[in-house]
Amino acid sequence: MNKPPALAMAILRRLGPQQDALAGDLLEEYAAGRSKRWFYRQVLSAVTFAAIRDVRRRPLRAVAAIAMGWTVLLLGFTLLGDRTAGGLAAVLWKWDRQSAYETGVWWPFHLSAVFVSYAGFALSAWVVARVYRRTPAMLLAFWISVLITLPAAAVVLEVLFRRWGGVAVPHGLFYVVSVTLPYQWRSGLLLVPVIVLLSGIVARGRLDSPDAPRIGGV
Repeated sequence: MNKPPALAMAILRRLGPQQDALAGDLLEEYAAGRSKRWFYRQVLSAVTFAAIRDVRRRPLRAVAAIAMGWTVLLLGFTLLGDRTAGGLAAVLWKWDRQSAYETGVWWPFHLSAVFVSYAGFALSAWVVARVYRRTPAMLLAFWISVLITLPAAAVVLEVLFRRWGGVAVPHGLFYVVSVTLPYQWRSGLLLVPVIVLLSGIVARGRLDSPDAPRIGGV
């Protein structure tokens, strides 16, 4: 029997509808000669329709999940962003903030801030996936909000830069929007959604284990 694509099966188990019959039907069709492309298409369709159904049934829960993800993200960046990025730069490159004001050498901090930004998005997705462990659609709702917000932020910042040459943003928000800026090659527009999704899948994978600890959630 041909083994189905491992990634597709992981997506189905951790983000799709919890229906053994659906997985069994897909496996039977794949064993009968269906292609990998067909299998991926069916898995993504099942995940999409299940997510839309769950969000329609629980719209307030979806809003709460999105709010939770962004609250964790912005609060973490506000309280720990500069401290973590500065500490990481000091450990890796012996960088000092006071000296940076005198020498103008800020690249160690900026490079560390990139790591902090991606780590923050991963953490927020992990929290949403853990809390809403029974409804993977809530993780996907947060993922969609990230997918929409980052390009919108990039467009707004581009307009502001062209009109005023720059704009001041709160430190917490800086770590969100910095990954959309040209000096980071707008890498966050692609990498952040991928990181959010993978972090959520990993978090839900740990919850699939019978020995995984349970925390309060819905």
